[in-house]
Amino acid sequence: MMKNIAIMDMALANTIAAGEVVERPASVIKELVENAIDAEAKNISIEVHNMGLESISVTDDGSGMTRENLHKAFLRHATSKIFKISDLNDIRSLGFRGEALPSILSVSKIEIMSRTDAGDGYFLKLENSKVVDEGVAVLNKGTKIIVKELFYNTPARFKYMKSEYAEKNAITEIVDKLALSHPTISFKLYMDNKLVKSTLGNNQMNQLIEAIYGKKITEGMKVLSTYLGKIKVDAYLVDPKFVRSKRSDINIFINQRYIKNYVISQSIIDGYQTFLMTNKYPLCLLYITLDPSLVDVNVHPQKMEAKLANERMFAYQLAPEIRKTLESGNMPIRQAITEVRKDLFKPTIIDIFDFVKQEDLPEQLFELNEAPVVESLIVETEKLPHLEYIGTLSGTYLLYQNDEGLFLMDQHAAAERIRYEYYEDKVGALKSDYYELLVAKDLHITEQDALILHTHRHLLKHIGFEFENASVVKHPTWLRENELDKAVHALVDQLQDNGKIDLKILRNQLAKDIACKGAIKANRQLSLQEIKKIENDLRQCKNPYTCPHGRPVLIKLSNQDIEKMFKRIV
Repeated sequence: MMKNIAIMDMALANTIAAGEVVERPASVIKELVENAIDAEAKNISIEVHNMGLESISVTDDGSGMTRENLHKAFLRHATSKIFKISDLNDIRSLGFRGEALPSILSVSKIEIMSRTDAGDGYFLKLENSKVVDEGVAVLNKGTKIIVKELFYNTPARFKYMKSEYAEKNAITEIVDKLALSHPTISFKLYMDNKLVKSTLGNNQMNQLIEAIYGKKITEGMKVLSTYLGKIKVDAYLVDPKFVRSKRSDINIFINQRYIKNYVISQSIIDGYQTFLMTNKYPLCLLYITLDPSLVDVNVHPQKMEAKLANERMFAYQLAPEIRKTLESGNMPIRQAITEVRKDLFKPTIIDIFDFVKQEDLPEQLFELNEAPVVESLIVETEKLPHLEYIGTLSGTYLLYQNDEGLFLMDQHAAAERIRYEYYEDKVGALKSDYYELLVAKDLHITEQDALILHTHRHLLKHIGFEFENASVVKHPTWLRENELDKAVHALVDQLQDNGKIDLKILRNQLAKDIACKGAIKANRQLSLQEIKKIENDLRQCKNPYTCPHGRPVLIKLSNQDIEKMFKRIV
């Protein structure tokens, strides 16, 4: 028998809505702090007890609310931010739906007090979505809201709570994002009466970033400030030595709103590409400022996702700007002493990598030219420091010394970097000289691969390739014939993975693949002549300190670090 359709009462509707808006205590803090920011607060204090389940308090010095507005604030869809549909195209506030406070109230008990410049303060106590007490309150201009006994009436929600560490970490992370998005606001976060986070609100980005991530994090940080079309971009690019194992420290802010956007996030990773190891991610802050009509933040219940108009074009332009900024002054030699101390007496597994044969490299790679002198971060120039070769370890690592200490060079990574920059330069040229073969060279590819090449034939022609069925009839002069199969497979992989072709990314990845695939097995003793040529060629590289995949080329153990290992100094 079919049941009759009935309209839910408001309390039930709010409780259901709370399931989307209020996932955990951190969600409550996000909504309350965003309200404080929208009220133009300059100082915001957050106090949390027992992971926020006992109480969450947010105090601000914003514009405050009148008695009438205090009552309205807890009505569903009551808002001071938007009034008509067209306002959705010009959202300048963090909140606008009028869902947060009634949703929070439906799963907690709330006390709120507020005062404007115009009159006395007022307070409300609310339970079960109703006002149970109200009256005059004495306080400075601003608002204080206390959320108590979160989820007291929905005990099933406790089953989905994570560990104490995870919940506290989520709270800290959301406060960090809010503080980073508003550098002119001072934030203080207390957990169980202990101050755990504090920012000054003085708009000094270095100080703010250090307050969130630690004092050394800004060492070597690069700043990118530019316009991409009508979009203002300010990026703080932290040195890749502070590598992360997850994406969460890729911070994207659009009009001072922290958001998640995979396309933009991926473009940042692409910009860092040759500085990072596989499955590692950068720590960076990207601030995007644009006309609100060009961004849609109304695509997620918690407003954590946003879509930009033409965001793929924006991402396409962003990656090379990041890369250019990172390359503007090389990152420092890797200081790996912490890892060395930890694993000094533990057996380690060393991967055996391929190494480039000298005879397979273009002669240009072994010509010694004076490298440009550019200011670097640790050494005085972008060039490698003066190094004296003293031996080889395991046929893979070249050992050097100078007055500063001992240096280990990964010969495979060094050769890969040399080849990569050579091929990147050659593949990067739109107009490329090419060989037209008298007899087409058959390729070891499938029919599907041949179809992919045919589909993108016009694009491939731009970089000097022409194919007929499963054969190549023209190829660039910079590509040796014995590397054709490797290059074509790299082309096919890129075309197949991306679907749509991005010429700049294709060139970069093709250069990387050729550089890597053109290598032979390591554990090979090199001649002194080969070693000297590798060192000389590396000095000509724009970034001699990492291979194209982000692995370090050179690791330094300072004299002081070595003396500490032997307990000569403390």
